[in-house]
Amino acid sequence: MRKWHARGLATCLVMLMTTLPSARATPNDRSDTDGPSQEETVAFIKDTWEACATMHSGWQRMTAKDGTLWHVDRMAKVEVVVIPPSTLRLVTRQNERRRLSGLLEIQRPEEIIQEFDLDALSPTVSPERAGQDAALYGIRLHCARAACVTEWVTPLVLPGKPVHDLKTGKVAVTRLDELVYENHAPQNTPEERKGEAYIPVCDNVALESLSKAFTHAIIKAGGRKPLF
Repeated sequence: MRKWHARGLATCLVMLMTTLPSARATPNDRSDTDGPSQEETVAFIKDTWEACATMHSGWQRMTAKDGTLWHVDRMAKVEVVVIPPSTLRLVTRQNERRRLSGLLEIQRPEEIIQEFDLDALSPTVSPERAGQDAALYGIRLHCARAACVTEWVTPLVLPGKPVHDLKTGKVAVTRLDELVYENHAPQNTPEERKGEAYIPVCDNVALESLSKAFTHAIIKAGGRKPLF
């Protein structure tokens, strides 16, 4: 009888020891698969663009859809403003200079403000690279329903410089922070509703990181793919 009790006790101890580790591991496993919180992910997105600072691609060769060869030089700086619980405002100052076969040069300095809720976006995020050999990187976010991005675009100018000389490339922009609004601040311009947002990124490493981070943040916020 004592042998039977001893065997039963040993069996119970073995079962207890085998089930306890798995029970303890379950919450940890779930937290690992869930990944970082939404707040941590949004903070990472903001910090990544801050680390990019002012992006300057240098002259890059690009072939347009019609086959013409362009040389493009882009400067850009992105500021991320987090509006709890899940709204982001992206303020992008950029200037893009384009040369066609060394004859024609144009540039277009502007400030773009884009505002959207993460839960209105699709987790399908598109990392993009302009041209086969061009180091012009960008990320494209898509709305899951209707036009969920509010966008303001405002032209920028150099103080004391003729607008014609600026836009034709006769006067080169060397610093984005010296640019001022051409007519009025973007908040006073009519906004446009769009179904996507495109934002420049400094390099391929940041591009891949931001693509994964946005997908994770959108899923955390409740974003879904479009029905059709």
